Amino acid sequence: MYKHICILLLVWCVQHSAAAQVVNTEKQRPANAEGLLAEAGFDFGLTRNGAGQTLRLGARLRLQYQQGRNRFLALGAHNFSQFDDLEDDGPPRQLANNTFAHIRYNRVLSPFLTWEVFGQMQLDDVQQITRRLLSGTGPRLRLLESDTAALFFGALYMYEHEQSVNIFRGAEPERVPASLFDNRLSTYLSGHFEAGEAFALTHVTYLQPNFENWSDFRVSSETSLSFRVTKYLSFRAYFQLVYDAKPPVPVANTVLNFKNGFTFSL
Repeated sequence: MYKHICILLLVWCVQHSAAAQVVNTEKQRPANAEGLLAEAGFDFGLTRNGAGQTLRLGARLRLQYQQGRNRFLALGAHNFSQFDDLEDDGPPRQLANNTFAHIRYNRVLSPFLTWEVFGQMQLDDVQQITRRLLSGTGPRLRLLESDTAALFFGALYMYEHEQSVNIFRGAEPERVPASLFDNRLSTYLSGHFEAGEAFALTHVTYLQPNFENWSDFRVSSETSLSFRVTKYLSFRAYFQLVYDAKPPVPVANTVLNFKNGFTFSL
């Protein structure tokens, strides 16, 4: 029983990075400061106990540049996590192995209108995606902006090429490739609200229907809440819902993620 509980907890901890078919780039938008900003990070974790051994690796990169009306954003990340039952001679159980790269250019046309162009690449072994390429362009509208709140809406054309693998499990598992070439409408509604430094709420919802088959659509909704408990301590909560009406291979249609915790800052 102890071993099963540990495995379930490990799956829950990595599920967010493994299941994000619709990637939220809104929270990585460039700030209004001009110039170049570069950020990089690396994570390593190794846990070994009675349940087995878990290895976690992660790397991420963010580059952004803003000059006048022109804004560039480049993101990259890789996450790897596997669980090894030391009492079993079988292969390690892979909990996450995904790679993500995104590049976006924005041209500010007016205080209320921005034109966007983007490209994206994803690999995700858990979701059985061997390659997923996206490219698109379209307008981004500023619906509301004040000192405490902002609301944006985007409606972009998106071309999608995805290669997946359908795994038929049996005495000898069979891997059958599957491909799709789709033209989609990628819409999003993004907003945030702040009450000084004590409270912040952000939300974004993506809807991506297929132009040729409107019953084939994806929805991704993310909400995060944070409020300050003391001068140095804050509470944070995060919820995500991802739904794919018609995935190219038989994987879960719906994924839910919920995380909460405390942040200590000096």
